[in-house]
Amino acid sequence: MSKKDYKITTPSFELFDNIDEGVGESVLNEIIGCEHKGECKEQCTVAFKVTPRELEFYKTEKIPLPRLCPNCRHYQRLKKNNPIKFYHRQCMCDRKLDIGGKKLDDGYQNTVIHFHGDRPCPNEFETSYAPNRLEIVYCGDCYNSEVV
Repeated sequence: MSKKDYKITTPSFELFDNIDEGVGESVLNEIIGCEHKGECKEQCTVAFKVTPRELEFYKTEKIPLPRLCPNCRHYQRLKKNNPIKFYHRQCMCDRKLDIGGKKLDDGYQNTVIHFHGDRPCPNEFETSYAPNRLEIVYCGDCYNSEVV
């Protein structure tokens, strides 16, 4: 892969945090330097440009301009995905289960009576949510009881 020699006109640290503050159409002509500067393992392109449709989207949604190139942004998103691994879990709709040695007590109450009444749910299943995570996992039956 050949190394590109981009002439960065705007380093990422010079971008405004507020899209409405000083970000005009002139940014479309800028070559923005990626915050990673090619020093990451994310196939960094070192620099990028903002397209007119991107700028319109950022302004509509009140999102600041990105500081990372598209490749770095993509790899950052991938890091947020759960790993491709499944864990055997039990339904937590009674919310009295231990998570990593911590008892849950956040005051939440189910909004309806589930098929198992006031007993703990007997359903077990596979999920990508690890047992040491703080998310509450419901079986399909209890989830549908709460949201449908």
